[in-house]
Amino acid sequence: MNEMQLRQGEINLMDLLFYCLERWRWIVTSMLIVAIVLGTYKYQATVASNQLIEQSRQGKSEETVIENVEEKETIKGEQSIKSYEQAIEEMEHELEIKEDYMKNSVVMQMDPYHITTGTLSYYVEDGEYKSGVLAAYKAFISGGRMAEELYELDQSVPVEDLQYLISFTNSKVNAYRIDDSNQTMFSMEAGAPAFQVQIRMPDSESGELYLKYTEEIIKKYTAQLQSEVEEHKIVLLSSAQSDMTDLEIQAYQSSMRTEYTTSVKNLHALRTELDTIQNPQQNNQQNPQAATSSLGEDAYMVAPMSAAVEFAVFGLVLGAGLAILVLITLYWLGGKLKNIDSFNIEYGMPMLGVVRTSGNKKRLFGFIDTWIFRLRRGVYAKISFEEQIKITMVNVQTMIKAAEGKIQNIMFAGTIAEGDAEELYMQLTSEIQNVSFSSYKQVVFQSSSLRELEEYDGILFLEKKDVSNSELILQEKKLASDRDVKVLGAIVLC
Repeated sequence: MNEMQLRQGEINLMDLLFYCLERWRWIVTSMLIVAIVLGTYKYQATVASNQLIEQSRQGKSEETVIENVEEKETIKGEQSIKSYEQAIEEMEHELEIKEDYMKNSVVMQMDPYHITTGTLSYYVEDGEYKSGVLAAYKAFISGGRMAEELYELDQSVPVEDLQYLISFTNSKVNAYRIDDSNQTMFSMEAGAPAFQVQIRMPDSESGELYLKYTEEIIKKYTAQLQSEVEEHKIVLLSSAQSDMTDLEIQAYQSSMRTEYTTSVKNLHALRTELDTIQNPQQNNQQNPQAATSSLGEDAYMVAPMSAAVEFAVFGLVLGAGLAILVLITLYWLGGKLKNIDSFNIEYGMPMLGVVRTSGNKKRLFGFIDTWIFRLRRGVYAKISFEEQIKITMVNVQTMIKAAEGKIQNIMFAGTIAEGDAEELYMQLTSEIQNVSFSSYKQVVFQSSSLRELEEYDGILFLEKKDVSNSELILQEKKLASDRDVKVLGAIVLC
């Protein structure tokens, strides 16, 4: 087994149970907090509810309340009916426009998977201010004047549709032209004074016709531009027509249909609300429970303390569940030394003793901690602290004797704080006289201690349950093994 790998294994359920029991303070605190929060909330909510019921009972009679409700509804209805009718009228008019557009628009009737697209590519020659000339062509084509002149030539497609179907593109890709001999091809680099006019049509016949119209209109506009702005010349590089799929038109059609459907739903909702205002009595008859619930006939008052106690009990259970869930997560992901019963197998070195520190007796309700420890350790827990130290020292002496005199000086090391190791170190040095012990070292964290490690014959580790990190225990053991220092074992505090 590779000692530096993370330990793999199933969770020991008994160990997990005692892990949670030993942290009973966390669980109790969580239970109290959640119980107080839920109980307080329920108490305040019940008091508020009782006040509303009491006000309803002490108020006007049922008949007076009904009359007041009807009167308020009537006043509200009179004020709202006109606004609803105006909104419905405006929405109906808007829907008529949208419906007419969807039925008669060329764009809405086009098949987005078969769009005839005609493209005219031009190159601007001569002229001093070519950027200004390009801007003029862009304004003419994209601004709608091109669509208006096309509509004058052929009125089968509305101006609004033509303006959407025509597009202007400045040269952002390479353009190509053929010279007079039709033998040489020149490449116009990106950013050259060239532009494209693109027009989309539902079929090839109309696409060819409008492509021809577009070319004529550009010639006419070029002559006008030469006389008004600057002398220049444009060259038609190519005129092409192709059948392609147009996702932009498909998305536009989908958005228009969605907008129309949403408007229909909004109109229906407005009509329903108007009907509710105009016929309140009929609506009350259809839903008598809603009409009478505000009177508080079936409402009854609840004792706030009783309701608060019920929620507090639920909070106790919920708080315990949340705390246990957090503890299980910490147990699984914490990476700490937990299950000391399988210490020898997991870390590959003997456990020479388990010593319970005397600090738990000084804590509040420490007798509960003592009871949990005895419940877990059984008969061994009844052994006094001093006797546990002596048993541990005997095991350490046995390991030293097994080395047959090869171990004369031992490093006392671990990963826990020096304060936790101080008491055990004093007992260790007083009980074992035939070898010398170093002061407490932390070879994982201290480079000076790691350099001294090679000077010792053996090493004795001191770890603490739920404090020492499992990976660090394996790391310090490997550091000793790599330097041929005998690992006597480990003493675990708990």
